[in-house]
Amino acid sequence: MSEREPLFHISRRFTAKRRRRVKPEAEVVLLCNPRAGGRWKELAKVLDAEEARYARRIVTDSVEDVAMALDDLGHDAKLLCIYGGDGTIQRILDRLSSTAPGELHIALLGGGTMNVTSRWLGFTSRPADNFRHVVRAYRAGELLWRDVPLLEIETDGDFHRGFTFGMGPIIRLLDHYENGRKGKVAAVGLAARALAATWLKQPSSYERMLRPMNGRVWMDDEALPYDEYAALFANVTGQINPGVEPFVAGRTRESFYCAAYAVSPRELTMALPMLIRGWLPIDVPALVQRAIGRGDGERGVPKDARYVNRPAGKLRVESDEQLYTIDGEILHTESGAVDVGMGPTLKLAAGPGLEQKMRLAAESMLGH
Repeated sequence: MSEREPLFHISRRFTAKRRRRVKPEAEVVLLCNPRAGGRWKELAKVLDAEEARYARRIVTDSVEDVAMALDDLGHDAKLLCIYGGDGTIQRILDRLSSTAPGELHIALLGGGTMNVTSRWLGFTSRPADNFRHVVRAYRAGELLWRDVPLLEIETDGDFHRGFTFGMGPIIRLLDHYENGRKGKVAAVGLAARALAATWLKQPSSYERMLRPMNGRVWMDDEALPYDEYAALFANVTGQINPGVEPFVAGRTRESFYCAAYAVSPRELTMALPMLIRGWLPIDVPALVQRAIGRGDGERGVPKDARYVNRPAGKLRVESDEQLYTIDGEILHTESGAVDVGMGPTLKLAAGPGLEQKMRLAAESMLGH
């Protein structure tokens, strides 16, 4: 049996204060997407930072250019700083060679509309401040990182990589938002219309959008006994969005988090406040039967068996669904068959918000 995935992986040689002699345009690479989040001023602050003189700059919004730039990094590149949101990062991960130099570290500076993984890594400040922190810590030999595996998603002969995979009604709703007006007001309006459609069946277009996903799901080659799902997610960080941490069991080094809920959209909305906190939904009918003395004789609060929440090493989906998401990016599958497995492991730099936890963990490990 494999060991449970430890909370932090820490290299001692990076906790020691050892100043590096960084060669400009060699070890540190700054890769920027100027269209990320529409925040040109934020990018300017990154490029104007004093620490930027220690980095080779690549500024492009072209996926093809990114691919060529990554191929040309060379063995001298040790630290890749990425300015951009989850969508930018996902595109870069798809094009990052599996044979990239083992010493290459990646820092996710944020800067996009969605910065879920960056914030999870402790980069909660502005991108320019995050960049200064990373370069200064790297030059001082104090940079800490987390070893984080990727999901590898295959469909129709295409391969993608990322931290979160999702499929079902929630993804259709996300696609509708991405193709319409953006912003907080638009998001609140969309959520209100979706809730009304769930309970009042109006507007009808939203009701159709939120119908359950038809299909079969296998976790580690075990077929789940359901054919309609209101939600299906796989993830490696334990967090889908800030404040949304639905997974209840710790994963191992050979597995990822996985959750599937085979209920109606109405039942999903009722259970959602519990699910996002990692609480298992209650089987209300079974609870009532126990309360009136007609139950199965078991004690405790019965959990809804239609909610499957456990680590898995493989996930397979066969459905009529054509939309899925990787880290917020909406992608399409022609066949409806998607396989999710474990991908390569990355060394991701830790931000200030994570450093203290990592140092405390290191001190605890060394103390024992």
